Amino acid sequence: MGLLLGSVSPALIFSRARRRGAPAHRTAAPASGRRRSESIRRLPPRVGCEAWSSCSTSESKGAGKMRRIAAWAAAVVLGAAGLVAASPPAPAAAHGAEVFPGSRQYLCWVDGQTGNGQVDPQNPACANAYAVSGTSAFYNWFGNLDSNGAGRTAGYIPDGQICDGGGRGPYDFSGFNAVRDDWPRTHLTAGETYQFQHNNWAEHPGRFDVYVTEEGWDPSSPLAWDDLELVDSVTDPPDTGGPGALNYYYWDVTLPADRSGDHLIFTHWVRSDSSENFYSCSDVAFDGGDGEVTGIGDDGGEPTEPACPDEAPGAPGAVMAMSVTATSAHVMWGAAESGCVTGYDVLEPGTGRVIASTDGSPMVDLDGLEPGTAHTVAVRSRNDHTGVVSATRTVTFTTLDDGGTPEPTGACTVDYSAAAWGGASTGYTASVTVTNTSAATVDDWVVTFDYPGGQRVDAPGWSATVAQSGTTVTATHPAWQSSIAPGQSVTFGFNGAATTAGAHPDPTGFTLDGVACD
Repeated sequence: MGLLLGSVSPALIFSRARRRGAPAHRTAAPASGRRRSESIRRLPPRVGCEAWSSCSTSESKGAGKMRRIAAWAAAVVLGAAGLVAASPPAPAAAHGAEVFPGSRQYLCWVDGQTGNGQVDPQNPACANAYAVSGTSAFYNWFGNLDSNGAGRTAGYIPDGQICDGGGRGPYDFSGFNAVRDDWPRTHLTAGETYQFQHNNWAEHPGRFDVYVTEEGWDPSSPLAWDDLELVDSVTDPPDTGGPGALNYYYWDVTLPADRSGDHLIFTHWVRSDSSENFYSCSDVAFDGGDGEVTGIGDDGGEPTEPACPDEAPGAPGAVMAMSVTATSAHVMWGAAESGCVTGYDVLEPGTGRVIASTDGSPMVDLDGLEPGTAHTVAVRSRNDHTGVVSATRTVTFTTLDDGGTPEPTGACTVDYSAAAWGGASTGYTASVTVTNTSAATVDDWVVTFDYPGGQRVDAPGWSATVAQSGTTVTATHPAWQSSIAPGQSVTFGFNGAATTAGAHPDPTGFTLDGVACD
């Protein structure tokens, strides 16, 4: 049984990339026939420098703190390195975020590392994001996504909500939209070329669009689409290996030469094999810097014991089973919101036997399961300082038969709306949003419903293949969006015709894969 850890040591990422011989993070345009040689010396995010003989001995303010915190984070992950390598993440658990220039969610995760499995951000902006969004956005820093993004930008993602992609994902990243001047910041030089790096928790074909705020942008105002200039776009760049928590895509980006002072870089990962998109906002300063990161950590001291060593651990949040196959499942849960928690155990409810453990990550991959069988697992929090464990939360899921199809997973809710075309026209446009409220992923989804008023749909619709037989309408998933994860939604639409202008009664009897929806 492999373990999937939701943590990446920045030191481990970048020292590993260097050993792989990945291209330098920064290259400068030749000047007077010379090329700058410090291509990796002050590289992002100034972490893991101890592993490089070429590291500079001079540091900007805050760089030393960043390195020390990175070393603590490395120690946490290295202690579980065997577990990380044991099992790659399931495809449906795909995630990623910008690690250079470091995104808000990534650098705040680094800032929050304590070395004992807890998250305790010291940076004021990160602490505020933690208070607003909770622990899940930190443990799942790579999960700032929208399953239905489909490359859409202005008009779909509202101004002021660009950094969390409009807030339509499975985790709350709204705290990272906050207008503040104290986010962790990467210091760069305008007009130079840097190697951008985007974590690839799982590999997918697609495009990376890089935007930079316009010169004259007001950092004290909410980020708007009119503030952004598209400066680079690359399709299917190379990666350092993967999928896996330690790897990343990389490509060179030449930044605008006319920028100065504080700015923001927005990176939009648009998958080409589905409608899933990922979002990263990176705070930067164009001040002649060389990749230094400031605003990370507190006083740079050594990690200490947590302030709550004797507190009982709080119970984990709701447990979900995703990417269920005949022999495996990806199990995730909400991070405990209270108490002193150093890790989690996954166990058999009947026997109490621990089948997997994590050092703070709220997810595991379960392998070697019996096909065609209902499985129930329980998750509990633990405090390794006292040996006390919390109450458990459980989830039940059914593995697929060998070569078979999934059992109906239900449950679901439906939001249906229709707008008449007006006048004497009998036409209307309908939109259907189906939300998976069960604890398991619905694969190869099919939605059915009945029209009671004699309406006819205009096949095939959009974002699903819509067909009608008698009064029954069937909507079948598109190839690029065949699954609905727990808590996530899909939206499809179609045009239709009523028997009387303006009279188009709502449909009834919605089902998702044969299970009735609420």
